[in-house]
Amino acid sequence: MTKILTTILALAMVLLDFIAYRRLKNIGASKAIRYSFGVVILFSYLLILLVPLFMFAFIGPENSQLMMKFSMAILTAYLFFSVARMVLYAFWLPTKRSWWMWTGIGVSSFLLLYFMYGAFVTRTNYQVKEVKIAFNNIPESFDGYKVAFISDIHIGSMWNAEKELEKLSGVISYTGADLVLFGGDLVNLHHSELTPQILDILSRIKGKQGTFAVLGNHDTGTYIKGDEKAFYELNTASLKNELSKVGWVLLRDSTVYINKGNDSIAITGIDYSDRLLSYKHSFSAIDGFDVSGIYENVPDEAFNITISHLPQLWYTLCDGGYSDLTLSGHIHAMQMKIAGFSPAALLFDEWSGLYERPNGKLYINDGIGSVGFFARIGARPEVTVIELKSE
Repeated sequence: MTKILTTILALAMVLLDFIAYRRLKNIGASKAIRYSFGVVILFSYLLILLVPLFMFAFIGPENSQLMMKFSMAILTAYLFFSVARMVLYAFWLPTKRSWWMWTGIGVSSFLLLYFMYGAFVTRTNYQVKEVKIAFNNIPESFDGYKVAFISDIHIGSMWNAEKELEKLSGVISYTGADLVLFGGDLVNLHHSELTPQILDILSRIKGKQGTFAVLGNHDTGTYIKGDEKAFYELNTASLKNELSKVGWVLLRDSTVYINKGNDSIAITGIDYSDRLLSYKHSFSAIDGFDVSGIYENVPDEAFNITISHLPQLWYTLCDGGYSDLTLSGHIHAMQMKIAGFSPAALLFDEWSGLYERPNGKLYINDGIGSVGFFARIGARPEVTVIELKSE
């Protein structure tokens, strides 16, 4: 369905560009203006055709960051230009009145400036969301316990990773969280993104009782051209090894217990195993995924927080009575959230913030980094501070 809609939109854009070119001729625009318009449009099509070429043909382990950043830069420019001209067309093409054209130019120019603000300001303007979530089974000692939750850093797609992570470290430190949990997609493509300088900064992202993380689809090496299984094993093993050096505990279908006073809570991490690779672009809830073995040794009475990169597993976790609170990322609110609306709402049932069902609750973090394009249009990078409360 997504491919069909994409094809329809692409054909509609070509048709509108042709109509706009004809309109320029009808209103007496000079050949120089018409030809310049045509060249710009054709050049934009050429650019977008280069994206899959670079992303899927040339990305290897030795050049993954360079090729991905180049592709993202092209896609960002194309996206901004396409939205701006579609808005212009919406004002201009239905009527021959020139003032509508100038209105369209004004609105599209404003949108371009807003998008550029998202690329250069919002993209690194971290927000701290403080959320109180009440449960009737939270252990007494954990009433008021603070968990800082972050997700989707995508180190390889940051323009200045060291500077941005230093800022993130300071924000998390300021929250004074008891525990830091990470929801996956630390790297964008390859484990080599974890340079010594980056690892030093990550070592300072920690809670009073530790930092625990899971893998996301981008951590598995699945987007690098070559042997997918070999890259999966290399990337995941390297990430576990490097993170252990800086004090992060990587949970791979495993559970740890956090103690406070005479009480404890369970933190379970759903590994992005090869069983999940086929679901990396799934929009709907994932049915039939067996998680029972992951919780085999977790007591039924234990209060459980589960970190699952994919929020689509929440229904399985709820229906099985495994998780009291599920923390996820992955969606980024599609890096666009304007007046509370995001295109993600059209594709996902749960895409940002807090959701509740009788058997459990879900919180989806909007992520830290960017993927696909270098911007966050209203969807600021998020550090969630969850305060556990007793009902």
